[in-house]
Amino acid sequence: TNWFSTIYGTSVQAQYADLAEVYASDAVYAPGTVLVFGGDAEVTLSTRANDRRVAGVVTTHPAYLMNAHAQGSAIALQGRVPCQVTGEVKLGDMMVTSDIPGVAMASAEPKLGSVIGKALAAHSGHDVGVIEVAVGRL
Repeated sequence: TNWFSTIYGTSVQAQYADLAEVYASDAVYAPGTVLVFGGDAEVTLSTRANDRRVAGVVTTHPAYLMNAHAQGSAIALQGRVPCQVTGEVKLGDMMVTSDIPGVAMASAEPKLGSVIGKALAAHSGHDVGVIEVAVGRL
């Protein structure tokens, strides 16, 4: 049988704010956790500052999820997502991996390939907090 559909419209809206893809992960990770490519699967927990292997941030509720049938962690590729952060962060700072597992930090001079995105809020102190980050923005 033939299956087809026609959609007519003038606009499209989404309730949530990011585009994500599922990657095989070596564990179950909480939303806001920063992951890198590597480990026993496609992605694992970040553990080094300024890691160029950065994959992204585990998302909460993506507007569009690619590879949805796969097992693993949904990682935001573009858009705004909550992200665990530490240290002094100002609105617009470029975010990179930190030495704290799964946590991002601000960087004034990030290495090529290490940027997660840009901070959409400020954070202060050395405690781990959660702010929104515009993933995929350099």
